[in-house]
Amino acid sequence: MACSLSFDYEDGVVYTNMNLDSRFEGYKGVLHGGMIFGILDVLIWYSILMETRKICMTRKTEMEFLKPVLCYTPYRAEARVVAVEERDIIAFAWVQDAHGDHYAEVKAVFREAKGLDVAQFVHSFDFSQGTPDMKEFFYSLIPDVSEQ
Repeated sequence: MACSLSFDYEDGVVYTNMNLDSRFEGYKGVLHGGMIFGILDVLIWYSILMETRKICMTRKTEMEFLKPVLCYTPYRAEARVVAVEERDIIAFAWVQDAHGDHYAEVKAVFREAKGLDVAQFVHSFDFSQGTPDMKEFFYSLIPDVSEQ
């Protein structure tokens, strides 16, 4: 059984609604911290691409677990770019419940990749889990390619 999260973008925020089962638990009924970090790291990467059209790599992160993120419970994970300082992009991501209470947060610095062609990178990347609007954006980064 596969688990997939679809990402969407609105008003400078990349987000996904998630409700993960016990296959991803660290402790009984609680999502593994590495899984939470991985989701937030990917959301930050997408938010940077959407906001700056740059391919960046994780340089430094600070993860804070505020409350247990429970299995079989709906949450929303979000990420946004906070600042651009030369080749460094500062971003923030979090997991929240329906009331807006934060359960986990990541503050991150990503570094723009040197010598990487954005169009070539995007052409070889799988954006199949993105929404139609996000796919359209990604394909717009590739010259002479129409949505398939």
